[in-house]
Amino acid sequence: MKRVKSISFMLASLLLISVLLSACGQDTNKNAESTPNETKSDVTIDPLGKYDPPIDLTAAKFITQDVKYPEGQSESNNAWETLYKDMGINLKYDWIVKGTDAQYFQKLNVSIASGEIPDIMMVNSSQLKQLVEADMLEDLTDVYTQYATPAVKGIFEQDPMALQSATFDGKQYAMPKTEPMIGAQTPVLWVRTDWLKALNLPAPKTWDDVLNISKAFTTQDPDGNGKQDTFGVALGKEIVNGYPSMNGLFNAYGAYPRIWKKDDAGNLVYGSIQPEVKTALAKLAEMYKAGELDQEFGVKDGSKVAESLVNDRVGALFGPSWASQWPLQDNKKKNNKAEWGVYPIPSVNGGDAAVQMPFGANFYFVVKKGYEHPEVAVKMSNWFMEKLYGPSADYLKYGVDSKGITTAKYALIDMSAPDKDLKRAQNVAKALSNNDPSALNPEEKSTYDKIMSFREGDLNFYGENYQSGPEGAMMVLQKLWDAGKVVSEGYGGAPTDTMGEKKATLDKMENEIFTKIVYGAASIDQFDKFVEDWKKLGGEQITKEVSEWNASQK
Repeated sequence: MKRVKSISFMLASLLLISVLLSACGQDTNKNAESTPNETKSDVTIDPLGKYDPPIDLTAAKFITQDVKYPEGQSESNNAWETLYKDMGINLKYDWIVKGTDAQYFQKLNVSIASGEIPDIMMVNSSQLKQLVEADMLEDLTDVYTQYATPAVKGIFEQDPMALQSATFDGKQYAMPKTEPMIGAQTPVLWVRTDWLKALNLPAPKTWDDVLNISKAFTTQDPDGNGKQDTFGVALGKEIVNGYPSMNGLFNAYGAYPRIWKKDDAGNLVYGSIQPEVKTALAKLAEMYKAGELDQEFGVKDGSKVAESLVNDRVGALFGPSWASQWPLQDNKKKNNKAEWGVYPIPSVNGGDAAVQMPFGANFYFVVKKGYEHPEVAVKMSNWFMEKLYGPSADYLKYGVDSKGITTAKYALIDMSAPDKDLKRAQNVAKALSNNDPSALNPEEKSTYDKIMSFREGDLNFYGENYQSGPEGAMMVLQKLWDAGKVVSEGYGGAPTDTMGEKKATLDKMENEIFTKIVYGAASIDQFDKFVEDWKKLGGEQITKEVSEWNASQK
């Protein structure tokens, strides 16, 4: 009996010690970051707080071809890497790809197939679905609710479909990489105005003007070197949705490839299989045969096409607003006589064409399942918005420096409000008109200063002026937006089951047949066969799934 009482006393004592130690631990760590499952009211969550003690984090990183670093800095030594370290993150990159997003995603596919993925990474929509189905990702639903700042949540309030696209069965598995798509991807027409002047051609107001300019730039020696070595319009190996693409030319014909667009009955239809695309492809094939397009476009990526633009080989470009920053600015710096003008794309039916705007989030930041601090993806999003636009913003350090280098691209996680570029252009134009920048936010003030520097002769800001200045691309897009001539992507759900299985194959088939038609290796009637194949190989089922989603939104 004494033995039983002794054991009971020992167990009670151990339980009391355990409770006391637990209480002490809670007191000691009262200000530490909570784990995702902690919801106790006595735990303070600081969305912008540092990790103490520091945490380890592995990542994969994608760097675009145009990224430059200030002297003495690199992908592992820059303002953002220093910030992450200061905030208590020991960040280590498993691998880095500098090139095209296709190269990055190919390497990521290998990592996914092997099951060896980093703690945090950027994925495309197909990879997101694949990883969710394989149960390889952390559910971010709770940490988003707990940690996201009002600035971050405000982005998704403006663009709710972006967050919806990262949600599967009611659970959020990613932080969407949102972009101001009307500025990032919506096409305008860029034209060498010095070549127009040399050939005594008018600025493009009609579609016939555009076609005449393309033909003249090809055949009439616009650069005056005595050789027929120029092309009318820039084109690379991805005819749609690449850089540079021909989306703008398709839009002139009322065609909208690679987006889902509502028809007159309110149903979503896939733009790439509509009859207007066939008409546009026939025109492209005609232009290629006439020598107006690079005869080797099918093997040239964006960087190679950019070289042609920089080296005075091409006179027109259907491209985004930022094309003025790269590569047109490099062309201007190499050849000071070069001048570019930006115009709305004329419609074949008269007036301005309605141009397409893709979905606001094509890529996503995800966290590997089992990682101890999944909230880090949300906190990195918070820091990005804070350091560029918040009370502690230092835009020249974390956004674009005084020499025009975009340091924001060094951040591991980034995002933008859908209307950011439009607002910036509007506010900067007003400030320039009034000669008063006092009402501008840090990013807008930086743009204002750069445009003023350009007006004083600094060619480093040629691109800034023609993207965001009063005569720039964003003001062209603003007019189109105000006129209701921007066609948005109509589907905003997560990738459907058949999209996950078939979309990559269908997209590849689409680009291959489009390329063959333009090259003349396939007749224009092969487009009809492509439409049939697209439907049979998964497109018809995808359309059904998209229609079900569309009906659920009403």
